[in-house]
Amino acid sequence: MTQISRFTGEIVPISQRVTGDGDESAAPEGGGGFADYALVSLHCLRIYLDTSYRMTIDLLKEMPQIT
Repeated sequence: MTQISRFTGEIVPISQRVTGDGDESAAPEGGGGFADYALVSLHCLRIYLDTSYRMTIDLLKEMPQIT
């Protein structure tokens, strides 16, 4: 398990609890934008990695389990 995967595994449940989006899908089918917890998790990951949003997204795109 990578460092990013471990961090994400810890931060997503916290983000869901804080935003109250526990049952919501990260990216609902049919559009409508991302769940608040997904955006909070992305922001936390960006800070953790000390990178820009663009670099964070690029790193996530390279992970095979993320589509």
